[in-house]
Amino acid sequence: MMENIKEKREFSIDFKIFTKDDILLLIKLFSKLSNEILDKSKEIKYKDLIQESWKESDIKEKDIDTSYSKLVFTSYDNSTYSGTLEDILKENDILDNKKIVEINLNFSERVLNSQFLIRIKHTESDSYSSSSYVSVEGQDKTWVNATTRLVEDFLSNCKSQSEFVSKFQIPIMIITIFMLVFFMFNLVELFIKTNLSFPRMIDNMFSKHLISFVIVSFLIAAAPAFFIKERLKKLFPRIEIQTGKNFHQIKKEKQSKLFMIASIVLIPAIISYLLRLIIN
Repeated sequence: MMENIKEKREFSIDFKIFTKDDILLLIKLFSKLSNEILDKSKEIKYKDLIQESWKESDIKEKDIDTSYSKLVFTSYDNSTYSGTLEDILKENDILDNKKIVEINLNFSERVLNSQFLIRIKHTESDSYSSSSYVSVEGQDKTWVNATTRLVEDFLSNCKSQSEFVSKFQIPIMIITIFMLVFFMFNLVELFIKTNLSFPRMIDNMFSKHLISFVIVSFLIAAAPAFFIKERLKKLFPRIEIQTGKNFHQIKKEKQSKLFMIASIVLIPAIISYLLRLIIN
């Protein structure tokens, strides 16, 4: 009865970037590994049919192939595109033209009771559990273990996503608040020293109740700091799938957006400080 015992291996995929080339290579690897166990199952099924007194000339491919294999892409607009692995490898226009947010690879066969699943789903950095995973199971333990190892090796060579924002989101928000408060402090002092009109309440608070001014400034700065932190997290999702017409521009767009966000915080604070020094 030992031969009927299944072995199952699972692991999650986290903080990875998948380009069009990565996806095509993964499909090819999935197809190769699926065919390895399929060839074994066909051989066993063929022998079983012979033992059941089938004539070799009567045995067709459909009699020995007990497998199911499918690939499903889900795009940003929730449209789905499905087909066999072979079809997708022949036609990759979907990856060129569609922004894919989920990929599901599914293979199973009944002779060795094998199943091979890979799911890759675009996941934002604020999610606390990865929705992407690999699952391999079957009665052929050698195939299960070898397949798991090869997929792990493949994923280790894919580009890792930056975890900086996810790990340090609280310090980022605190630093952003301090920079915004510093900007407001310089701005208020600049208005006062240049004798420009300014709300008397803020003037009095700044000159007589500085602690109250700082507290109010912190509360005011919290909202834009939270918004900036959330925008930064959007730039670095836990799982990122880079497909579509402008997939080759993603890296440049990410860098320009990162520079813009940093400029919104740093440039006003620096300019206000320099103006304050000049006036002093």
